[in-house]
Amino acid sequence: MLPRVSNYLAVSILCLALCRCGVAGPVGARESPLSLTGTTCNALARSLLWNVSAVLAMDHLFSGFDCTRQNAEVHLRTQTMATCTPQNADCAHSTVLNIDENECLKNILEDLHYYRETFQAYSNPELTKTVVGSIDDLMQDCFSVSAMDNSPAEVSMDHQKSFQERLQLCKVLKGFNIRTITINRVFNYILAK
Repeated sequence: MLPRVSNYLAVSILCLALCRCGVAGPVGARESPLSLTGTTCNALARSLLWNVSAVLAMDHLFSGFDCTRQNAEVHLRTQTMATCTPQNADCAHSTVLNIDENECLKNILEDLHYYRETFQAYSNPELTKTVVGSIDDLMQDCFSVSAMDNSPAEVSMDHQKSFQERLQLCKVLKGFNIRTITINRVFNYILAK
């Protein structure tokens, strides 16, 4: 009985959180060629979220300003929110969500690739060890190798060791923190089926 309750809770939380955005995604009834492959994907996604949150809490990275008061900057070139939003018109009363898993996972993978390249460009050992390492683990252990794009992401950031760089890092990390919450919810839903 308990696994059924926690599956229902995971689906309900995903549904409520994503439906409030009011974003409709594409109807997806076809088989998903891109899928999560690993038994530890939920744990790796949680670890990524924890690592991003821990880096955001490092005061020495953001000395001179309060990172918690800054706006988040989310990678907008992907359609993660649109493709990972359930299709059900009445989410509150449905236990089955309809998302195009292939498109959703493709956009998540693109986001992970983009943020990995972005954080790698900062050349910060703490960031590389924690966040980039977690992204690598998630990409390698949860997605098929053929799905991974090894071409460099287009990262347009001026990486001077300056106040502006630290401010930009804060905003991008906050945006990625939001994206990792979405990733966790989607993984919970997909792996609970």
